[in-house]
Amino acid sequence: MLYGIIVHIIHSNTFIMAIKRILIPTDFSETAQMAIAHGGYMAKLFKAKIYLMHSIESAVYGGLPVEMVPILEEEHPDQLTEQKLNHLADGIVNKYNVEIDTVTIAGIPVRGIEKAVMDNNIDLIVMGTHGANGFEEYFLGSNTLKVVNNAPCPVISVQMFAKRVGFSNIIMPIDNDLHSRQKVNNVIELAKVYKSTVHILGLLETDDVVDEKKFEIKLNTVEHVIKHSNITYTRKLIRGNNLAIEAMNYSKEVGGDLIVIMTGHESDIPGMFLGAFAKHIVNHSKIPVMSIVPEATTIETFDPAGGTGVII
Repeated sequence: MLYGIIVHIIHSNTFIMAIKRILIPTDFSETAQMAIAHGGYMAKLFKAKIYLMHSIESAVYGGLPVEMVPILEEEHPDQLTEQKLNHLADGIVNKYNVEIDTVTIAGIPVRGIEKAVMDNNIDLIVMGTHGANGFEEYFLGSNTLKVVNNAPCPVISVQMFAKRVGFSNIIMPIDNDLHSRQKVNNVIELAKVYKSTVHILGLLETDDVVDEKKFEIKLNTVEHVIKHSNITYTRKLIRGNNLAIEAMNYSKEVGGDLIVIMTGHESDIPGMFLGAFAKHIVNHSKIPVMSIVPEATTIETFDPAGGTGVII
């Protein structure tokens, strides 16, 4: 059965990795240091410029909702803070030989990051996260989740466990979501630069034979593109009720260094809520997670290639 026809033009709405400006927010914590290590190494590989950002929170705005907190450039940051930020920047330059600017913003971190992204035309955010559990996870959300939910560019979230810098094994979950395959081109670009093995992970919630056959066709299109990109890869299909847990367990099994996901919203209002899969992965993954905002797609404009360059 013919499952795919290669086309020469990738769908125009598909995001393709072009990393020239990387924003790394820091609060000078150990977790932030891990984000700096990952972001610095990536900037070296991609020959990108780093924007090292610190947000100075004011007690005046501490009790206000995020949308009511102003974001202002800090003209005269605390001298000690400025020294620490410049010292960090000097260390990054010496270690990775990259161009770097420091950014200090007054206000809460989420708003500061939003402003820094807009002002500097950022392509990628690399930030530390402490994850979230319990009440915070399901009702309030961590700063990282808020950034992932609102950022117009991809976000790599790094927990303190991610001490191994570099992505030798990239986990690429593929499910039945309409946007799931939009990540394929991004994964290919990362894999080429990092010389990674890509692990195509099919995630299926149903035991229906017909659904499985249709899903296998989708996986075939993804495998076809990865194979023709001359990238080392593996492929596996997993069934389960909690696909996020299955993806993380598989990542541990194969020694994954990075999981690439689409944010996948559960709301009809763009930017309101992360999908349950994305939220769980960002909060609980012990390895870095790259979250990519899906391009708007309707059934009328749906690219049957899913951004892979293959028509099924």
